[in-house]
Amino acid sequence: MRVNIIGGGLAGCALAYVLKNNGAEPVIYEASSCLAAGASGNDVGLYNPRLSAHFDGMAQFYSDGFFQALEVFGHFGDAIDWNPCGALTLMTNERRIKRFRKTMASWDWSEEDMRLVSAQEATDIAGVDVPNECLYLPRSGNISPKKICHEYARGVEVHLNHAVDDLEALEGDVSVLACGIACLGFEEAARIPLSTVRGQVSYVAQTEATKDLKVALSYGGHFAPARDGVHCVGSTFQPWDERIDLREEDDSANLEKLFSVFPHLDGNYDIKGRRASMRTTSRDHFPVIGQLSDGVYISTAHGSYGILSSLVSANMLSNFIVGGGYAVSAEIESALSFTRFKG
Repeated sequence: MRVNIIGGGLAGCALAYVLKNNGAEPVIYEASSCLAAGASGNDVGLYNPRLSAHFDGMAQFYSDGFFQALEVFGHFGDAIDWNPCGALTLMTNERRIKRFRKTMASWDWSEEDMRLVSAQEATDIAGVDVPNECLYLPRSGNISPKKICHEYARGVEVHLNHAVDDLEALEGDVSVLACGIACLGFEEAARIPLSTVRGQVSYVAQTEATKDLKVALSYGGHFAPARDGVHCVGSTFQPWDERIDLREEDDSANLEKLFSVFPHLDGNYDIKGRRASMRTTSRDHFPVIGQLSDGVYISTAHGSYGILSSLVSANMLSNFIVGGGYAVSAEIESALSFTRFKG
């Protein structure tokens, strides 16, 4: 079966990978000159599940996505700069302490995958001073979203510089909209409440204070262990801004947020690079996945958890389209469907 995929970011490339593995013939149409041209094009990304206080259907979705991703990342390995270094999520106030203690109780993951650690334990794990109790995910870490898009699409027919505005003009019986905010340009998706959030990440040279960092730090921002002597820090969160020009003040904002939580890391950092992009999100901040009409499906609004949600969504859509993939409960299917915004 030929499946047309509109969009060559994480959502589209992950779907192509899963469909190809399940015997379909995916074809990617990307309007830009390269894959991962938008928000999927960062060199470093944290793969943490979206951690909720209660283990409901959406928590199941992100939990399943985490373990599905570990298998795929292990297969790709160095080709995607996979670094399963672990991640510490800081519990910086009473609200976060209560929330993540509920997460621990309700998610019921093994200690190999999730546990609470004291500030001293976190410091020993991290290699730098950590001032707060943390939720520790030993198998979380970083990959390159840009590189995994290319690995997902390996062996797949790809048409670059090919904007699609008429699905009926394409060969095949099935099309999937996986093009972020551009999904609104298609009649089937035009009324879905989607919006964009600008984010800029900064790449900074390691310093004497940061060179021993061994895990990813999550604190309302993200600070990754150095790769080839360079850390990734970010991202800004600017839902009011639709420009992707690169800004020195955003580098300062990223570092100031880091220093506000880790004051001992304060210092002069050599900025090695920066990248800005627009993430797509929905009104309720969850992805929009499923069937829009006969032969037309959608995978969009993955937001800041797209590394994981794009893959689990691809498995979910593959099950809908060709019968091989991830069979979800009616609760999850309904929670992700565009129909949740009706009425």
